[in-house]
Amino acid sequence: MYLLAIHGSPRKNGNTEILLDSFLEGIKLSKINFEKIRLAELNYQPCIECGECEKTGECILNDDFQEIYKKIIKADFLVIATPVFFYSHTSYVQAFFERFQAFWARKYLLNLPHPFLKKPKGILISVGATKGGKIFESMIRCFKYVLDTIYGIYVGGIFFRKIEKKGEILNYPQYLELAKKIGINLENISEEEILRYPEKIGLTK
Repeated sequence: MYLLAIHGSPRKNGNTEILLDSFLEGIKLSKINFEKIRLAELNYQPCIECGECEKTGECILNDDFQEIYKKIIKADFLVIATPVFFYSHTSYVQAFFERFQAFWARKYLLNLPHPFLKKPKGILISVGATKGGKIFESMIRCFKYVLDTIYGIYVGGIFFRKIEKKGEILNYPQYLELAKKIGINLENISEEEILRYPEKIGLTK
């Protein structure tokens, strides 16, 4: 099994990345192979709506995302880690999501199945500075639609509110330990559990 972890913050070693890395520490103890990618280090751009993918199912933009397409198709798990920017994900993640237009064209216009007949499981990891009850709703909804283009299903998320200053999450070792435990047990989540509990895999706080 292969897990692709996408870090969508422009800041290195911030709260979101610390939480993601704790989750990945758990993954290291499981049987799942993984790869972590920082979007801020890639050379890629958002969709330009040229329509070429509607003919072939492939994006014509020649940038780093061409390699990312291969990794997305390979993934059994797709993890998106992003801080909350104005009640949504970062612009790096938005550009990443927009490039799934090619997958949308493959599925809905060309009627093509997943190349490996997979049903990837999607997980969100996010930290927000405010205590708003709906600060994660926008990114959850968007991610669900993105996953649909690759025949995926949203498993749930690891979310924490009221954490803002860089490194502040280190004051909550119980949060990091929980993320690690979820990583350790991730491969044991059944399809039945996913369908029954579509909003969470461990904690929505």
